[in-house]
Amino acid sequence: MSEWGAIGFACGFAIFAVFGLILLHTIRRVLLRTEDVLGKAGHEISQLAAESKELLAQTSATLSQLKARTEEVKPFCESLKLAGESLSNTVQRADAIAQLVTDTAMERLEKARRENELRLAEAFRWLDAGLSVWQSIKRQSPSPADDDA
Repeated sequence: MSEWGAIGFACGFAIFAVFGLILLHTIRRVLLRTEDVLGKAGHEISQLAAESKELLAQTSATLSQLKARTEEVKPFCESLKLAGESLSNTVQRADAIAQLVTDTAMERLEKARRENELRLAEAFRWLDAGLSVWQSIKRQSPSPADDDA
Protein backbone atom coordinates (compact mmCIF):
# COMPACT_ATOMS: atom_id res chain seq x y z
CA MET A 1 0.00 0.00 0.00
CA SER A 2 2.84 2.14 0.39
CA GLU A 3 3.29 1.91 -3.35
CA TRP A 4 -0.17 3.31 -3.84
CA GLY A 5 0.58 6.08 -1.42
CA ALA A 6 3.76 6.90 -3.29
CA ILE A 7 1.91 6.82 -6.61
CA GLY A 8 -0.88 9.04 -5.16
CA PHE A 9 1.75 11.29 -3.74
CA ALA A 10 3.55 11.39 -7.11
CA CYS A 11 0.25 12.03 -8.95
CA GLY A 12 -0.66 14.79 -6.50
CA PHE A 13 2.76 16.27 -6.87
CA ALA A 14 2.46 16.12 -10.71
CA ILE A 15 -0.99 17.75 -10.60
CA PHE A 16 0.35 20.36 -8.20
CA ALA A 17 3.31 20.94 -10.55
CA VAL A 18 0.98 21.25 -13.59
CA PHE A 19 -1.22 23.76 -11.75
CA GLY A 20 1.91 25.58 -10.66
CA LEU A 21 3.15 25.70 -14.24
CA ILE A 22 -0.26 26.89 -15.49
CA LEU A 23 -0.31 29.51 -12.74
CA LEU A 24 3.22 30.61 -13.56
CA HIS A 25 2.36 30.74 -17.28
CA THR A 26 -0.74 32.87 -16.53
CA ILE A 27 1.26 35.15 -14.28
CA ARG A 28 3.90 35.43 -17.00
CA ARG A 29 1.25 36.42 -19.59
CA VAL A 30 -0.23 38.98 -17.17
CA LEU A 31 3.22 40.37 -16.53
CA LEU A 32 3.95 40.54 -20.26
CA ARG A 33 0.66 42.36 -20.88
CA THR A 34 1.36 44.67 -17.96
CA GLU A 35 4.84 45.31 -19.34
CA ASP A 36 3.33 46.02 -22.78
CA VAL A 37 0.73 48.39 -21.31
CA LEU A 38 3.34 50.11 -19.18
CA GLY A 39 5.63 50.40 -22.20
CA LYS A 40 2.84 52.01 -24.23
CA ALA A 41 1.96 54.30 -21.31
CA GLY A 42 5.65 55.22 -20.95
CA HIS A 43 5.82 55.98 -24.67
CA GLU A 44 2.66 58.11 -24.48
CA ILE A 45 4.00 59.88 -21.39
CA SER A 46 7.22 60.58 -23.29
CA GLN A 47 5.20 62.00 -26.20
CA LEU A 48 3.12 64.09 -23.79
CA ALA A 49 6.29 65.33 -22.11
CA ALA A 50 7.78 66.29 -25.49
CA GLU A 51 4.53 68.02 -26.54
CA SER A 52 4.33 69.77 -23.17
CA LYS A 53 7.93 70.92 -23.52
CA GLU A 54 7.17 72.25 -27.00
CA LEU A 55 4.00 73.93 -25.77
CA LEU A 56 5.89 75.52 -22.88
CA ALA A 57 8.55 76.76 -25.30
CA GLN A 58 5.87 78.25 -27.58
CA THR A 59 4.09 79.79 -24.59
CA SER A 60 7.35 81.26 -23.35
CA ALA A 61 8.08 82.71 -26.79
CA THR A 62 4.54 84.12 -26.99
CA LEU A 63 4.87 85.68 -23.55
CA SER A 64 8.24 87.18 -24.52
CA GLN A 65 6.68 88.67 -27.66
CA LEU A 66 3.75 89.95 -25.66
CA LYS A 67 6.11 91.55 -23.16
CA ALA A 68 8.08 93.14 -25.99
CA ARG A 69 4.88 94.47 -27.61
CA THR A 70 3.73 95.78 -24.24
CA GLU A 71 7.03 97.58 -23.79
CA GLU A 72 6.65 99.03 -27.30
CA VAL A 73 3.11 100.24 -26.60
CA LYS A 74 3.93 101.57 -23.13
CA PRO A 75 5.31 104.97 -24.32
CA PHE A 76 2.26 105.42 -26.54
CA CYS A 77 -0.04 104.71 -23.60
CA GLU A 78 1.93 107.15 -21.46
CA SER A 79 1.57 109.86 -24.11
CA LEU A 80 -2.15 109.11 -24.37
CA LYS A 81 -2.39 109.47 -20.60
CA LEU A 82 -0.53 112.79 -20.70
CA ALA A 83 -2.72 113.98 -23.59
CA GLY A 84 -5.83 113.02 -21.61
CA GLU A 85 -4.60 114.86 -18.53
CA SER A 86 -3.77 117.91 -20.65
CA LEU A 87 -7.17 117.79 -22.30
CA SER A 88 -8.82 117.44 -18.90
CA ASN A 89 -6.92 120.48 -17.59
CA THR A 90 -7.83 122.45 -20.73
CA VAL A 91 -11.50 121.55 -20.33
CA GLN A 92 -11.41 122.58 -16.67
CA ARG A 93 -9.82 125.91 -17.60
CA ALA A 94 -12.34 126.41 -20.39
CA ASP A 95 -15.16 125.69 -17.91
CA ALA A 96 -13.70 128.20 -15.47
CA ILE A 97 -13.39 130.83 -18.22
CA ALA A 98 -16.92 130.11 -19.46
CA GLN A 99 -18.22 130.45 -15.89
CA LEU A 100 -16.34 133.75 -15.48
CA VAL A 101 -17.69 135.03 -18.82
CA THR A 102 -21.21 133.96 -17.86
CA ASP A 103 -20.95 135.63 -14.46
CA THR A 104 -19.58 138.84 -16.02
CA ALA A 105 -22.29 138.84 -18.68
CA MET A 106 -24.98 138.33 -16.05
CA GLU A 107 -23.57 141.19 -13.97
CA ARG A 108 -23.50 143.49 -17.01
CA LEU A 109 -27.03 142.49 -17.99
CA GLU A 110 -28.24 143.13 -14.44
CA LYS A 111 -26.49 146.51 -14.40
CA ALA A 112 -27.96 147.41 -17.81
CA ARG A 113 -31.42 146.33 -16.62
CA ARG A 114 -31.13 148.53 -13.54
CA GLU A 115 -29.91 151.51 -15.62
CA ASN A 116 -32.63 151.00 -18.22
CA GLU A 117 -35.20 150.64 -15.45
CA LEU A 118 -34.12 154.02 -14.05
CA ARG A 119 -34.11 155.65 -17.49
CA LEU A 120 -37.46 154.15 -18.40
CA ALA A 121 -38.90 155.22 -15.05
CA GLU A 122 -37.70 158.77 -15.70
CA ALA A 123 -39.04 158.68 -19.27
CA PHE A 124 -42.41 157.42 -18.04
CA ARG A 125 -42.50 160.17 -15.42
CA TRP A 126 -41.84 162.78 -18.12
CA LEU A 127 -44.42 161.13 -20.37
CA ASP A 128 -46.90 161.10 -17.51
CA ALA A 129 -46.15 164.74 -16.74
CA GLY A 130 -46.51 165.63 -20.40
CA LEU A 131 -49.80 163.77 -20.73
CA SER A 132 -51.08 165.40 -17.54
CA VAL A 133 -50.17 168.85 -18.89
CA TRP A 134 -51.77 168.05 -22.24
CA GLN A 135 -54.88 166.73 -20.49
CA SER A 136 -55.17 169.87 -18.37
CA ILE A 137 -54.63 172.08 -21.42
CA LYS A 138 -57.23 170.14 -23.31
CA ARG A 139 -59.72 170.58 -20.48
CA GLN A 140 -59.14 174.32 -20.29
CA SER A 141 -59.36 175.02 -24.00
CA PRO A 142 -62.82 175.30 -25.51
CA SER A 143 -63.83 172.42 -27.68
CA PRO A 144 -64.31 173.12 -31.39
CA ALA A 145 -67.90 171.97 -31.18
CA ASP A 146 -68.65 174.83 -28.76
CA ASP A 147 -67.23 177.45 -31.18
CA ASP A 148 -69.43 176.32 -34.05
CA ALA A 149 -72.66 176.58 -32.13
